[in-house]
Amino acid sequence: MKSLFKIIRRYISSTILLVVFVVLLNILALSYVALQYEEGLNKMEGTSSTSASRQMEDIASQLTETPEGWRISQQGIDILNKNQYIWGMLLDENGDAVWEWQLPEGLPRSYSLADVASFSRWYLNDYPVRVWEYGKGLLVLGQDPERFFRVILVFNNVYLDALYQYIVIFFVLNSVLIFVLALWFGYRFYRSLRPIARGVDALAESRPVLLSEKGITEELARKLNQTSRILERQSEKLRQRDNARTEWISGVSHDIRTPLALITGYAEALASEEDLSPEDHQRAESIRRQSLIIRQLISDLNLTSKLEYNSQPLHMEEYRPAVLLREIAADYYNEGLQECYEIDVKVSEEAEQLRLTGDTGLLKRALRNLIGNSIRHNPEGCRISAVLFSDSGNVVWRFSDTGPGIPKAVIDVLLGRSSENSSLHIMGLRIVIQIISAHGGRVLFPRNGDGAYGVEFLLPEKPNEGGPQSSADNG
Repeated sequence: MKSLFKIIRRYISSTILLVVFVVLLNILALSYVALQYEEGLNKMEGTSSTSASRQMEDIASQLTETPEGWRISQQGIDILNKNQYIWGMLLDENGDAVWEWQLPEGLPRSYSLADVASFSRWYLNDYPVRVWEYGKGLLVLGQDPERFFRVILVFNNVYLDALYQYIVIFFVLNSVLIFVLALWFGYRFYRSLRPIARGVDALAESRPVLLSEKGITEELARKLNQTSRILERQSEKLRQRDNARTEWISGVSHDIRTPLALITGYAEALASEEDLSPEDHQRAESIRRQSLIIRQLISDLNLTSKLEYNSQPLHMEEYRPAVLLREIAADYYNEGLQECYEIDVKVSEEAEQLRLTGDTGLLKRALRNLIGNSIRHNPEGCRISAVLFSDSGNVVWRFSDTGPGIPKAVIDVLLGRSSENSSLHIMGLRIVIQIISAHGGRVLFPRNGDGAYGVEFLLPEKPNEGGPQSSADNG
């Protein structure tokens, strides 16, 4: 992306500028300090280095005066060669050479005080030299001008004494300067990226984004604005599609209701006719039952569509969970529950007096779906257990039966582990999950000791906002 290269190029340039600025500032500061202390020259001889002083001292120690004149030992010559001296001489107190070693022909053998003062600080006929006081004389050693050069360093003694302090001061000032400049560049970078970060947050929250398209983040801002517009158009199309689907389901449900009511009414009338044969009575009763099943499926489809798109309003009121559960069980018995079925309701002492707030109509629908699910899938009869208790701030509703339980394939679909299969009937349980979710609860699918899956949902004693959850407990 071009914008990233622009940002990288911008901050590489800033880094180079920072380095150049610091270097120039240090040069100016050092120049100022040098000018402030340019007083009194401190001549630095060739003996300034400890190693050079040791060399000169060792060479001088190998010089001896004999009746025939001054001589140097072989060890002294070895030291001269080892340290790359190419000639040497010893001047007496009058400036005359009383000893010489490989001294070039072009060099004088006698020197005045002015000559000595000159070459001891600089060069002797282009030869860099080192000098060493030897008795009343002066030992002079020359080096190859092709390999060595001499630099005279001049410092003020006060400056040298305070050198450590200057180093510390320069280090501290440079550190502070670099930190301040880095902080300034970092703040500029942060200020440039702050709108981008806000735009990303807005996209994550499905809010529109409109960023200023200028500066180093111009291309990023433009891409975010384009993405925001695309997502807005897609969201609008999805809303239109969802509204159309919901309205279509609602319209179909309404259109089917009238003919279905007629079919159900005629089937009931035929089933009550005494003149019909047993086979005709059975057929009429079968038509009535299937009509009721179709009516229930249509009602479920309409409800799940509204719950999915939050178009089903919740009529909140206070209720007692224990009373609500017993009412549902009593309704089944009053409707003529077959003798092969038994509903066993157990309520703990803590849950007996609990009061919650919720849509009792939807909660009754969820409870009827769970109990009805056990009845429909156990045609030979079963014992249905409904347990209500309080645990860790939640009201727990636990349902199980003595039948085979909920198939694992159904649970995998409900939990999103696998895709839907037309052979699986999950509408009733899906509505249960949606209703409990709308009340801030969560649905679980625990396994009993026989390995069969049951249903358990938790509603908070103090309802709160938040996304509900569903899960299967394999324990």
